[in-house]
Amino acid sequence: MALAMTLAWLLQPYVSLPNLVLLFVLAAVCVAFLAGQGPALLASVLAGVAYAVVYVPWHYVDLAESGQYLITMAITVGLSVLISQLATRWRDKAMESAARAQELDRLYRYTRELETEKLRNSVLSALSHDLRTPLASLVGASSSLLSDELSLQPQARQELAELIYDESRRMQLLVENLLELARLESGPVQLQQDWQALEEILGAVIPPWRRTLAPRGIRVSLPEELPLLRFDPRLIERVFANLLENIGKYTPEETQVQIQAYADSDSVIIQVMDDGPGFTDDADRLFEKFYRGDMATPGQGAGLGLAICRAIMEAHGGSIQAAHRQPRGTVFTLTLPRATEPLPEPPEGEAS
Repeated sequence: MALAMTLAWLLQPYVSLPNLVLLFVLAAVCVAFLAGQGPALLASVLAGVAYAVVYVPWHYVDLAESGQYLITMAITVGLSVLISQLATRWRDKAMESAARAQELDRLYRYTRELETEKLRNSVLSALSHDLRTPLASLVGASSSLLSDELSLQPQARQELAELIYDESRRMQLLVENLLELARLESGPVQLQQDWQALEEILGAVIPPWRRTLAPRGIRVSLPEELPLLRFDPRLIERVFANLLENIGKYTPEETQVQIQAYADSDSVIIQVMDDGPGFTDDADRLFEKFYRGDMATPGQGAGLGLAICRAIMEAHGGSIQAAHRQPRGTVFTLTLPRATEPLPEPPEGEAS
């Protein structure tokens, strides 16, 4: 208010007295913004008093003119009170919003820290068991092959070689899942899409798993008219590998696996089915990171495979769902959108 009075005094020779009201109103608004409602009300009263006492020449004013100045003083106080209350209300809401934003930021950082800690613990758990177990098998099998003291029959050597191969692939899948999770968590997935035939992808993925899942049987049924699809082959292979690994973990050896597909007007639907014991959990929870079903036993992974499958399918504009199969078992339904197939380029010299 002292600054407003000083500025008004300097401007008094050039500005009419009623216009100086705005200076005191501005001062009251500044007080409201900086100090709150109580000081703002006091500043509003002081603004009216300062204008009336300091700048109104009462000794030259007759009774008729005094009413005009009293009205101006009342308007000064009223306007200052009104605007200062609005400014105070805006200030309180701004402070409340800022406090809420700080709380949300704190909760977000706390959630991220918990998730990071959970990820770290899950990765350590996976590394401590899922890597240690195949490593022990690899060391034992390779040392047997290298030992000069053991005389192994060709069939035994073949079995040890197959064990080394299977355990190596198991380690490779685990490491690739961990790396894929880190890539998916770092930002939007950059797809390396190309036109692919679904049967070629399954033809590359399934043969190694036939031996790994044996004696489980895998039967593939695809229609001849299945259209080409545009997707990232490496990522879609990972989806099928994770689903087959999941079947190997949670189904008995007599389980039969069936993979079939069909096309509709705008998508291709692939179903991966088994006649195992199924699941007892909520279907959506199966795709949560770090979630391992009620039927899981200690050491059966970190619970990342199905979460990675969902992230990959959604990155392609598709989806993956789990459901109970009748009379028993589980069916995973994958949906990939059909894209417009590229037209062949016209021969040289022919108009397009």
